[in-house]
Amino acid sequence: MSTLLVSGDSWTSCWPLEERLGHRNNGWPNLVASELNYNLVDKSRAGSSNYRIYRKAFDGILTNDTDLALVFLTSWTRMETGSGYGEKPGRIYQHVPGIKTKETEYVFKHYFNGYKNYTDMLRMIVSLQMLAKTKKINCYFLDTFDNNLLFDITLDEFKQILKFNPVLYDNMDDRRIEDKFNTVKSLTSAIDRELFISQSSYQTLIKDCKLDELHPVEDGHSKIANVILDFLRKNHID
Repeated sequence: MSTLLVSGDSWTSCWPLEERLGHRNNGWPNLVASELNYNLVDKSRAGSSNYRIYRKAFDGILTNDTDLALVFLTSWTRMETGSGYGEKPGRIYQHVPGIKTKETEYVFKHYFNGYKNYTDMLRMIVSLQMLAKTKKINCYFLDTFDNNLLFDITLDEFKQILKFNPVLYDNMDDRRIEDKFNTVKSLTSAIDRELFISQSSYQTLIKDCKLDELHPVEDGHSKIANVILDFLRKNHID
């Protein structure tokens, strides 16, 4: 039996339904795997950063433990750290802006760098696409949130990314900003857009569906599953 590897955040892991129902049967990964008769390896987790999403996808593709990989990007503003703080010292912690914990507030105040986070996301996509091509494994992507991965990013939009770290931005001259902007454009141009399931985000695709705690539930997951299956069939994967 072929294997489907999925990596994403809460919009993939079927949160909050997974907590209330005790399973992920209603999530799009299970719906897609069942329709294709694939074994499902679901590495998604609520609160995941792109670092974690990338790592889980990379390992599965590298070891040839999958036949098809679906990678759903999360917000580029999320980050992760490994540290001695928290309930489980030594673990890798995911940090989501807006979730008020002492550790997360400290991390974002002292370590967050918008340029690094954004370009890391771009490098992760390019890395996964190149690895999957080398391994001859089909790997497809979808951006979860609107205005996240900007294929046609403008200089003004890039400056907003830099301003997430005002100290860094205030100490950059125009030439340095332009150099970094050119790096972003170079990385973006290296991404194969044909490997994206849709040019619209997950968020846009389910805009008419019900949300629970700002997350899709049964109808949203069903709609995304159908979008994925239509895309895969057009690419002769069934």
